[in-house]
Amino acid sequence: MSVQLGPEWQQLQRRLAASPTEYEHQIRQTLQASLLLIETDARQLASRDTGRLGASINGRIEGAYPALTGRVGPSVNYGAFVEFGRRAGARMPPVDALLGWVRRHWSPAFVGPLRQGQLRPRRAAGRNVSDAQIRSRAFALARAIARRGIPAHPFLQPAYAKNQARIVAGFAAINIRMTAYFAGRPL
Repeated sequence: MSVQLGPEWQQLQRRLAASPTEYEHQIRQTLQASLLLIETDARQLASRDTGRLGASINGRIEGAYPALTGRVGPSVNYGAFVEFGRRAGARMPPVDALLGWVRRHWSPAFVGPLRQGQLRPRRAAGRNVSDAQIRSRAFALARAIARRGIPAHPFLQPAYAKNQARIVAGFAAINIRMTAYFAGRPL
């Protein structure tokens, strides 16, 4: 008895031979879409002062197939401190890193106690403010951060949690697309 295989069998063999390349393509495509979802929401959730933190959030794919890894995060150094906060008693942050913030949020009425519920006015440092005064305020702020810490303002974790179901569904759809690919009817 002899068995003859038709052209469909040869086409299936070609698709099976190309399957690692097709799997890699599908995984990269889905991983990139997932990173974009997280990136978009993280940028919206990131704390705003100058917008630098949100603008620095990017995603990238690392590694080689089959061990591909997607990473999303800010490229600025202070991103981790915004996401996770800073514990009280930790080392003092660098004074130079706070100079720009102090210039933008200078409050001439900074000295003296405030009544409960009273807010200090925020306005940029004027022309009559010296660099030494700004550095002095930045040092005082750095010391206060070291003593009290700063609360966390997460933006990456909520962005991932919001998109987790869509990401899982995207990776589950890879198997459906690959099955259709093997059947010769790509979706």
